[in-house]
Amino acid sequence: MAELARKIERTAKKFLWSAIGLVSGRKSPLSLPMDFTSARSVLVIRPDRLGDVVLSTPVYESIKKTFPHLRVSALVDRANVSILADNPYIDEIISFDSENPGAVLGKLRRNRFDVVFTLNKKFSATASLIALASKTKYRVGYAHDKTDWLYDVRLSADTPPRHESLNNLELLRHAGITQIVEPPRLYFNENETQKIETVLGESRQHPDRPLVLIKPGTRVAEWGWKLDNFRKVAEQLSNSQKAEVLFICGPGEEAIIDSLSGGTQIKIGRLPILSIKELALTIKKSDLLFCNHTGIMHLASAVQTPVVAIFKHGET
Repeated sequence: MAELARKIERTAKKFLWSAIGLVSGRKSPLSLPMDFTSARSVLVIRPDRLGDVVLSTPVYESIKKTFPHLRVSALVDRANVSILADNPYIDEIISFDSENPGAVLGKLRRNRFDVVFTLNKKFSATASLIALASKTKYRVGYAHDKTDWLYDVRLSADTPPRHESLNNLELLRHAGITQIVEPPRLYFNENETQKIETVLGESRQHPDRPLVLIKPGTRVAEWGWKLDNFRKVAEQLSNSQKAEVLFICGPGEEAIIDSLSGGTQIKIGRLPILSIKELALTIKKSDLLFCNHTGIMHLASAVQTPVVAIFKHGET
């Protein structure tokens, strides 16, 4: 029944966007590469999950390094605003609240951006609506059968699967951004640095050992590895005395960590609940992250910490 409901929803969205396209008319493609010399502002739309936002960070740096005169704004879900804070290549972070979209859409129209990049390679009704409502002069995005009429510069979405960060950067190259920076990066301020130094000082019992962080929680329970497997790994690492293990506890995961800690033969510590950016800095100061296929594995890549991730769904 749930699958049928999703199929009906997808069909309805496709019909709706096709109807909007008929009314709006198909835009004529611009000649490439785009001329950014007369543009003043760029909006990058990425209103989805944490990992996607982290993987978008090379986009802002690439745009700024190619055209330093551009004012670069990032639109992300309100839950992910903090992860982009302190990024020197972003001039403005716009918080998108799906429960009150009218507020941000009005702001976008007032700002009158010259260029908008919609990064979603897979069709996103939310991102497409934001791009349409922004009244931006030029729109750049992947050409889906539902919304290829929406973009002045469009790149075919019918390509082999590849890493999402590469999808983002290929869109920039297509539009004429030449100074491409590939690694994702996060930036931290002094207050965050001092707090995490204190947290680790209070949480660690063996600071002389390499630090392994284990995050057993996941957004969708059936996508996760069995909790008992995480417990066994934590015990073996701790018993070896070659590493110190700390569990990462996310909001609402207290019961999971309690059950793991109570079931181990050796006491294993846990981190307090941290903000996403604080967690990223903690991962940066560790030696290894072990987790399910979830958003925080992208935090590890952005701070150059090795990660072992369990994949039970999606493209691998």
